[in-house]
Amino acid sequence: MFTRPSPRALLVTGVVLLLVAGAAVTAWRLWPRPTEFESAVSMLPKQTQRVIWTDWAGVREELGAGDVSGTDSAAEEFLAEATDRELATSSLASSALLLADGFGFSPLAAEWEVFGQSAEGQVVVVRTEQDLGTVRDRVRDLGYTGPGKDELDGGVWSGGPDAVAKVTGLTAYQLQTMALFEDEGLIVGSDNREELEKTIKIIREGEGGVDTGELLEAAGEPLTATALLQDRACAELSLTQAAPDAQTTARALVEQAGGVSPLTGYVVALLPGDDLRVVFGFEDEERAGRNARSRAALARAEDPAQYVAYPEVFDLADSEADGSLVILTGKVRADAFPMSSLATGPVLLATC
Repeated sequence: MFTRPSPRALLVTGVVLLLVAGAAVTAWRLWPRPTEFESAVSMLPKQTQRVIWTDWAGVREELGAGDVSGTDSAAEEFLAEATDRELATSSLASSALLLADGFGFSPLAAEWEVFGQSAEGQVVVVRTEQDLGTVRDRVRDLGYTGPGKDELDGGVWSGGPDAVAKVTGLTAYQLQTMALFEDEGLIVGSDNREELEKTIKIIREGEGGVDTGELLEAAGEPLTATALLQDRACAELSLTQAAPDAQTTARALVEQAGGVSPLTGYVVALLPGDDLRVVFGFEDEERAGRNARSRAALARAEDPAQYVAYPEVFDLADSEADGSLVILTGKVRADAFPMSSLATGPVLLATC
């Protein structure tokens, strides 16, 4: 026999449902979600070891730029200012005007761009609101062989160096093979078909790419960043590349600082307002704790390999250990070149 629930029971049930719904909404809001930087890097093949990121929309906002999608003086001036402040460290920046003219899109007008490099090859992914139908028509005119289907849904366009060279002066070899995702607004390029196909699969399936982890999460939401993953950090930044006398001086500075541990990853990130963040990855918390002190000391030293004093590059605000990471924060000084000084080896601050 059916018994009608009492008004009190209905009221209690309603309150419970509202509480559950409220808790779910709160949990959704508070649950950590990946930044756009992390999401973009996760599209790159798993074996990627070097990452270069540019938040072009953020750079335009930082510099107060308007329409820079063309090849006019506005685009030239924006690119010059972004380059001077090292906010345009992207792999396509130097070719932006040629790409606008020859390929129908400009990275300067994109939302963001991420470049990945490994022993197997190079991949670049650009998210843009520019017309990918125009890009398709241009690459076809340049002699790229179309996929036959899925022209704007991840099909492979094969061009090779001859197709790229049809745009006079262009050396963007990471666009020798391409794929276009119109719905997602993505342009994907690589210097070889195998790496491109890996990336296409990752984008379609939403998994299988770089495991960004805490290292990239700690970089925040940068305008531009360079990340060295796995053993690439030590290989690329080691002071063994420096002259013998510079190595001798560096060893003495490291000893005075208390010693350093090998890196498992390294990120240099420039954020809005000239904020700088340098993130070091280590094998464990114990190493991170020791390196928080020594890395702070080295951040106040002069780099014997680059002939630059780090205090002339940035003002150190803090050095803290967070789990197996060490995070340095500070402010970039006027007319300094932080990416050149901190993201290209040999680097005293990042020495292994």
